[in-house]
Amino acid sequence: MKTTINPIRFAGSLLAAGTVLFLAGCASNVNTYERAQSQATSNYIADKRVITDNTLAGTVRVVSINQSTVSGNLLKVQATVENLRSSQRTVNYKFEWIDQDGMALDSANETWKSLPLQGRESTTISTVAVSPRAVDFKLKFRE
Repeated sequence: MKTTINPIRFAGSLLAAGTVLFLAGCASNVNTYERAQSQATSNYIADKRVITDNTLAGTVRVVSINQSTVSGNLLKVQATVENLRSSQRTVNYKFEWIDQDGMALDSANETWKSLPLQGRESTTISTVAVSPRAVDFKLKFRE
């Protein structure tokens, strides 16, 4: 028994499959809406950037870093991170805490965390120091 393929039906199926794939690719970008005049007053801090991987730096960037104090004496840090690409990317990040003598503080909860970002998406990541001895931090990224 010989099977014949209807070329019009086959072309229609290809067109439908292509449309689905195209729309799925477009769905990775994120549109964001926010108040034009922000009511929040952020405590932005100046940061120093040490870039050792230019590919990673061209994929994800830190837009700003904000800090506050919670529970009376614990430092809280929040970074706004942006995916510079139009496709989804996943990066790993971790915070490290530093005391007033420049020594790293051990923190069991500050391990590498996965951060999936849709195309052109901005999001915030944050953490709170586990000790009031923490006066500074480092934010690290890797792919």
